Amino acid sequence: MDYLNSLVSSALGRPDVADITKKVNPLTYPKSSEAFSKELFKNPTSEYRGCPLWAWNTKLKKEQLMRQIDNFADMGMGGFHMHVRTGLDTEYLGSEFMDIVLSCVEYAESKNMMACLYDDDRWPSGSAGGKVIKQNPEHKGKHILFTQHPYGTVDFDRNQSPSSARASRSENGHLLATYDVILDENGCLKSSRMLKKGETGTNVWYAYMETNPDSPWFNDQTYVDTLSQEAISSFIKTTHEVYKAKIGDNFGTSVPCIFTDEPQFATKTQLSNPFAGDDVFLPWTADLPVTFNNKYGEDIVANIPQIFWNLPHGSPSLIRHQFHDHVCERFVTAFMDQLSSWCRKNNLMLNGHMMEEPTLYSQTTALGEAMRCYRNQEMPGMDLLVDWVEYNTAKQASSVSRQNGTKGTMSEIYGVTHWTFTFEGHKGCGDWQAALGITFRVHHLTWVSMAGEGKRDYPACIGYQSPWYKEYGCVEGHFARVGVAMTRGKAVTRVAVVHPIESYWLAFGPNGSGDELSNRDQAFADLTRWLLHGLIDFDFIAESLLPGQVSSKPRGNTLQVGECEYDIVVIPNLRTIRSTTLKILQNFTKRGGKVIIAGSAPEFVDAKVPISGHNIEQGKNVFWSEQSILSALEPYRELRVTTDQNVLTDKLLYQMRQDGDERFVFICNTDRQNAVDTTVSVKGNWRVEQLDTFTGEESVIQSQQKHGWTSFSHRFEGCASLLLRLLPSSTSFLLPSTAAAAKTNLPPTDLVLESIALSEPNVLMLDFASYKLSSDNDLSPPIEILRIDNQIRSQLKLPRKGMAWRQPWTIPFSERKPLAEVTMRFEFESSFDITKPTMLALEDPEMMSIRLNDVAIPSLSSRTGPAKGKSGWWVDEAIRALPIPGHTIHTGTNTLTISFPFGILTNIERIYILGSFAVQLTGPSKLLKPLDIDTLSWGDITTQGFPFYVGNVIYNYSFSLPNSQAAQGITLSVPRFSSPVLVVQSNPTLNERNAGSKAKKLGRIAFQPHTLALGKFKAGTHRISITAFGNRYNAFGHIHLADGITNQCWPDIWRTEGDWWTDNYNVRPIGILAPPIISVSSRSTPYAPCLTTEQESNEWVIVHPAADIKTATT
Repeated sequence: MDYLNSLVSSALGRPDVADITKKVNPLTYPKSSEAFSKELFKNPTSEYRGCPLWAWNTKLKKEQLMRQIDNFADMGMGGFHMHVRTGLDTEYLGSEFMDIVLSCVEYAESKNMMACLYDDDRWPSGSAGGKVIKQNPEHKGKHILFTQHPYGTVDFDRNQSPSSARASRSENGHLLATYDVILDENGCLKSSRMLKKGETGTNVWYAYMETNPDSPWFNDQTYVDTLSQEAISSFIKTTHEVYKAKIGDNFGTSVPCIFTDEPQFATKTQLSNPFAGDDVFLPWTADLPVTFNNKYGEDIVANIPQIFWNLPHGSPSLIRHQFHDHVCERFVTAFMDQLSSWCRKNNLMLNGHMMEEPTLYSQTTALGEAMRCYRNQEMPGMDLLVDWVEYNTAKQASSVSRQNGTKGTMSEIYGVTHWTFTFEGHKGCGDWQAALGITFRVHHLTWVSMAGEGKRDYPACIGYQSPWYKEYGCVEGHFARVGVAMTRGKAVTRVAVVHPIESYWLAFGPNGSGDELSNRDQAFADLTRWLLHGLIDFDFIAESLLPGQVSSKPRGNTLQVGECEYDIVVIPNLRTIRSTTLKILQNFTKRGGKVIIAGSAPEFVDAKVPISGHNIEQGKNVFWSEQSILSALEPYRELRVTTDQNVLTDKLLYQMRQDGDERFVFICNTDRQNAVDTTVSVKGNWRVEQLDTFTGEESVIQSQQKHGWTSFSHRFEGCASLLLRLLPSSTSFLLPSTAAAAKTNLPPTDLVLESIALSEPNVLMLDFASYKLSSDNDLSPPIEILRIDNQIRSQLKLPRKGMAWRQPWTIPFSERKPLAEVTMRFEFESSFDITKPTMLALEDPEMMSIRLNDVAIPSLSSRTGPAKGKSGWWVDEAIRALPIPGHTIHTGTNTLTISFPFGILTNIERIYILGSFAVQLTGPSKLLKPLDIDTLSWGDITTQGFPFYVGNVIYNYSFSLPNSQAAQGITLSVPRFSSPVLVVQSNPTLNERNAGSKAKKLGRIAFQPHTLALGKFKAGTHRISITAFGNRYNAFGHIHLADGITNQCWPDIWRTEGDWWTDNYNVRPIGILAPPIISVSSRSTPYAPCLTTEQESNEWVIVHPAADIKTATT
């Protein structure tokens, strides 16, 4: 229990005395305390860059991992998190695993990158891949099953495989108590009593303490007891101490942090209605009744019914409030405080995020209270999936960071956005989080391997498997430069909001008993949205943390909360307030501070009816509405942005930092499609400089000072952002007025599409086959291949694959032996004889016998490079590319037969034919046709014979300039495209190439308004190419998902049935969808995001279409 020794000093974010001599962790952003460096802004170092979750999901090989670290550097990443996920076949935390960890750390250090740790085998954190429970079964996670059905009297699912702490009935526990529960006519708890053995009642309920069943997700163990200090101490010993023994010397330098992922306790559930007989669950641990009694002097077992049912007449349940508070405190003390203390002691930063942070409901059920979890965490974090826009999670985490005086807040970002997510999506999602205080982006995710289930593990892969990966430095550089500015100084927040979680606890009774719960959660989201889009920045105050954050001798008329000072506090519709909070706010108003009571004033103090003295003098009551609250906060505004109609904008977010006499301001437009012309006004007299986050350049913005505000005009394009540096100045800065140069568009015919080339061969997907086992006589009808995998596993009594299955590293050699021989036959149609070589792309060919139309296909190929000629791999090193001789594929029906041994770790996956052909797709039917690439044009290429193509499309254009338009600014506009990013280059003519001229990369188009300033050209004919980078969806996505079902993706969504399934192929559009436009003006467009540096242009290689397939490698 030595991990608890330093909790007293560290609970308030204060380091131990011994910490003074330790190395400076790069994620504390020590450079932010130095003078602002233009060089650092132009070329940010690794700590300002993202570190993706790097999924270790296969048999680990050092050489492969080193190559991928190089890929991260090519992408502009600052490092990586070594994150074990489904598929790992190297013993977790074993000697080979740890040797590879050390190699990655050393290689990262040699490249000035950060090698970040992850604290478990998959998630949620705490079980060490089942090792903790296997060594100490008493540490299994525990819960209360509260039921009307005693053990042995009801059927239940005995084959559940929990992948979290969510409780399920297991009937493996013991009876804790039996109750007679009496409800009134409204379903409120009139009375309850514990029954003695043999005693009966009118409405009997049973409370059992039990554990979840063993689950393959935890490698046939369970999740850990996160309320137990001893259990989490065992987790630290099993995991953290092992890392320390191997790489502890690198802690705090090249290994700056360790990521903890979604720790939680058994999910609290509610009755579906007050009179329901559902099974419901509560988190528990063996000694909870003892610690609850020691804290409150109450018997929690006797009072369990109060947690589930409301009391009559709206009376507050003190027991309910105390239970939620106590369980949260047990969890935070056992898990987060122990981990944080160990990390601080060892100069390692604890980052990561909790489970279910966003809403009052979600955090009540899984954590109790999110902000309390961050109290001792040096880098609090959040998680965001599916490009969801949700502000409270970010504000909760960044509020504690600010109050603790730490400069960093983390986000696990881009999860479940799929292959089709664009650079514009990456920027838009990251911008609003940066405005809310996120400094450290942890990309979800990149895979070591796409083998087997790996390719379905919440794509997209933000790594080398995506065709655009070398272009990603554009995005990463933008956020790194934002980080250089927005880690400086302290956030300017004059407004604080008391977090309403504890009032929600009081209402957390049965569903169907009123709308208070939903109203409170809606109000929680509304207030945050009103303030943030009203450009009133704020921090949340957690009542549980507040007593330890304020000084016993407050000064002035501000409320000092840790390192923050607030001029005004909002009490938002609270039903109960802590007496400690009340006392602090009463003192605050006596010193001249301001308090707004928005909506209803608190009825209760400490969840009890107050005797007296619960009013806040000088507190101002305002109606619960956006206009009323914003009007009351208007005197505390630091930034005002209005449209040309002098109306406040409602789609912008901002963050402002005070850095000595200077300020830094980041503003972003959350509307990714629509531009807005604005007047930006900043309180104070300033010289305004724009910091260009794409080029690293600085420029002065003309501005005017009036009545203590500095104003300037600015157009925010859709998804645009603006980074400002404000320096004190007593005079306006006005540039000489110049008339804007008129633009004249060239006729569309002047931009001529001359040819289209491809970076990869075309693709035919084969994902339906007939099959049989060695014991079968006949082949089955054609079946989709993942369904074949399910059927074979059922026949052989093997566990199905999908999201939750046992890790390969836990499967001994004796269980890996083949159980059957499988033969699969694929058929496809061709309208012509293919005379030239093609390729067959598939996984694990070395285990297979392969024949195409009775021609044996050799199963060996090189793993060292992408598919070129006759060897290599395609998309991912695990997908091998085998040569198919010319004249093998013929007119009519073609048959591909593969045979292979099948065991527990066998993968059955889609197979692909790669080559020079077109694919005609009609419903579920596919037909190979001759390819005439000269017929390709702009528009969706999936309808032009490329439904499964996943590479890049290169559009070669020419345009001519007469003498009258020479030496003018040329702007390219691509109004409609479906591509993550477009890259534009100028191409020399043949004579120019012969004279030594090379192609020049002109820039990228990824963000609104989808234009690029190309510069000035002399008179004559010029050639440019536009590369529309592809994504991998149309070959690897869940393309049999019926339309309109969901925008999410998870492993089992590739295995849907019924209304969620279609035999047709729902491919996504790819390519430039409408003709680009060239315009000419007397001056170049002043601002073009993602402009290319000279160094980048020197790395570009011109695309020369091949004579037959017209493919090229970029």
